[in-house]
Amino acid sequence: MARTRSRIRWLRLIGWAMAVWTIGASTIAVMGLLTRPKHADLALVLGNTVTRTNRPMPRLEARLQAAQALYARGGCTAIMVSGGIESRDGRNEAAGMKQWLVEHGVPAPAIVEDPYGNNTRESALHAQAWLAVHHGRSVVAVSQFFHLPRTRLALRQAGVLDAGGDYPRRWFGRDIYSVYREVPGFLAYRLQLDQSRPLAPIRAVGR
Repeated sequence: MARTRSRIRWLRLIGWAMAVWTIGASTIAVMGLLTRPKHADLALVLGNTVTRTNRPMPRLEARLQAAQALYARGGCTAIMVSGGIESRDGRNEAAGMKQWLVEHGVPAPAIVEDPYGNNTRESALHAQAWLAVHHGRSVVAVSQFFHLPRTRLALRQAGVLDAGGDYPRRWFGRDIYSVYREVPGFLAYRLQLDQSRPLAPIRAVGR
């Protein structure tokens, strides 16, 4: 009998935890979906997976399409493509992103390549460092909708003017998992549990 009551308590606790997690995920999703871009000095495009030849995979390509459209309608002056380099095989997210944008009509001089954006916090810090060097103030974030709240939080914490965000209107099955994964990520950023620091501007954000 005691074992049954204990099991019921654990099931209730798990149920409450899942309910709270779902509320958090739903809040983040709605925040992202309601985000709209304002004109900014810089559009920050967050990296994602590329192939071995640095071609953007579908989710990253969707982000780049949104960034290209934003630039084409005058929503930003420059675009920073920020991603990491895979240590095992040298895949370079930022290089692949820049190549895609150039192929789709964005002038190369308008693209800032940041191959040191290993996470969202570092990308935000590198954007702030570039703005400081180039006398800019505002950043518009470009990523999937669920990623925008955390990205905008990181940008504000980095000290830049938040100009909202834009996201692709393409949906992927993995988005459901990603929305739930954003809950602990957003909380960690809110509590500033990570200790990322910007690289030297000449390395991280030289055009």
